Amino acid sequence: MTMRKRIAFLAGAISFDNQNRVLGGVLKRASELDMDVYVFTCFVNYDESEENKVGAFRIMDLPEFDLFDGVICMKNSIQYEPAVNSLIARIKKSKVPAVSVDEKVDGMYNVGISDYSSQKDIVEHLIETHDLKKINYVCGILQGKEGRERYNAYRDAMEEHGIPVCDNQIYHGNYNRESGRKAVEQFMKYNMPQAIVCANDAMAIGAMERLQQNGYRIPEDVIVTGFDNDELSEFFVPSLTTVDRRQELLGKNAVNLLFERSDDVNVQIDTKTIYRESCGCNMQPAMEIKDLRMEYQNKCLIYEEALDSLKCMELDLTGLENIDELCEKMKKYVVGSDMQSFYMCLCDKNELFADKSVCDHFTEKVSIPLAYQNGKFCSYDDFLSKEILPLEIREKSKRTFYTVTPIYYQHICYGYCVSDGSLFALKSELSYLWTVNIGMALENIRKWQWINRMNEKINRMWKYDMLTQVLNRSGFFYCAETILKKIKEEKSNAFIIFLDIDGLKSVNDNLGHEIGDAFIAKIAGILKEVVPKDCLIMRYGGDEFVVFGSCKQAGRMQRIAEDIKAAIKTADQKENRSYHLAASLGCSLHKSYEMDNLNSLIELADKKMYEEKKNKRR
Repeated sequence: MTMRKRIAFLAGAISFDNQNRVLGGVLKRASELDMDVYVFTCFVNYDESEENKVGAFRIMDLPEFDLFDGVICMKNSIQYEPAVNSLIARIKKSKVPAVSVDEKVDGMYNVGISDYSSQKDIVEHLIETHDLKKINYVCGILQGKEGRERYNAYRDAMEEHGIPVCDNQIYHGNYNRESGRKAVEQFMKYNMPQAIVCANDAMAIGAMERLQQNGYRIPEDVIVTGFDNDELSEFFVPSLTTVDRRQELLGKNAVNLLFERSDDVNVQIDTKTIYRESCGCNMQPAMEIKDLRMEYQNKCLIYEEALDSLKCMELDLTGLENIDELCEKMKKYVVGSDMQSFYMCLCDKNELFADKSVCDHFTEKVSIPLAYQNGKFCSYDDFLSKEILPLEIREKSKRTFYTVTPIYYQHICYGYCVSDGSLFALKSELSYLWTVNIGMALENIRKWQWINRMNEKINRMWKYDMLTQVLNRSGFFYCAETILKKIKEEKSNAFIIFLDIDGLKSVNDNLGHEIGDAFIAKIAGILKEVVPKDCLIMRYGGDEFVVFGSCKQAGRMQRIAEDIKAAIKTADQKENRSYHLAASLGCSLHKSYEMDNLNSLIELADKKMYEEKKNKRR
């Protein structure tokens, strides 16, 4: 069977209009060419913590590009420099055909627009058509091509028209609405400008919100413009003057560049400036109020339904103790989604839940404890993480697109989720909360298991001797209660074997305590091998051990004692050491009604042991 060609698409926050429209073009063209698209993405705000950025953008480390037929990368949307640098280096090293959308990258095809000329057209429109002089600017992130070129276009247009620009006319934002709001607050401290030009629509809408809250009319008092033609730009009141970047066409051309092998490595798409109400030059027919209301209503209903589901999901995934419980809880949310298939791929459990470290990478192999396909749930054993999904899934599936998102908690890597054909995963900013909820649940499971292991260790330290791993006095008397109760109920007998190591003092004095400890541990090991599991073994003192159990006749006690002696003798003969393994034993048998004071009975066995030790010295 011939495998379909595979495209890796890498971008941050694909629910944002810009990335989403580019991806829409990629998916349409890939569908026409019968290709699969793997979308590697995450959602992280620019100002989030370093740990969250590390955890989220690690998804860019997952794809092995040699296994793909082409790569499309939206570098500007991956707002974490270490991840970008690593990603570009890996793409180049793979030698796989690759396209960079917007920003030019050496060694890769490029498809983009002229951010510079498009932004300059808007500024010149305000100067020449509206005869404005005081125009302020809200710029984006200047480290990226988009932010840098759009800012330079504004400065050049102002300079070419002889209009000076002061520092307080510039606000440095990061492409979100809050940046626009804060920009207006800064501008209000000085004389309000005639126009505010924003490097994207989100900041422009934030600016208009704050202007309206402070009583400014748009465009009568202040003109506002954006860039990108986001979906909300048309519906906002007033509608926003902006630049249509024709992102879908960018996406289609990106796919064409991968497989048509054009000599032209750089393709530039013409943009279109859309003049709307926010500058007073509305050139678009207004949508019918009924249509606007219906569209808004549908979006609100979908959003509220998704939000309610995510809230319930967060509560349901709280307090889980293991992965099986997580998978069971997840099932109803998977079924209730629009995903045709879903795969929760988790890193190697030995690394996920290790005692002394956390997992900070995608392990070589992953497993799928929860898979949903063809309306049924199943699971898959280990496979190579670089394959993203097992071969048997990829061979059986129809042409589709997969959305691959990270499962993480801060910098800890738990794995990744793969959804098949989900529009919710592509278009809703709430979709990232899916994997956030899963990541938090796994972190709680990790902590729960770690706490349980620590409790077990503490309990073991309380009950067990650390050198020999047999019961210490506290553990012995605690566990002996169960055996004592059974002996009294059944009216059977109890026996005690007291063992004292021969020659330990000489070994410690002449060979050192490290050898002496090995001597003690060896005797303890023999006891654990020989003594039946229903009996208790205690390290009573430095070189003393006690064996306690039940029996009907004295014969059982005697057999156990003889087995201990024989095992010590055999071990001594097998191994060549500078000292001999030897021990003296004392045994005592007691009726059930004699069991009120266990310490007294141990002392009786101790006395009998000393009798044997004396006999050896004669």
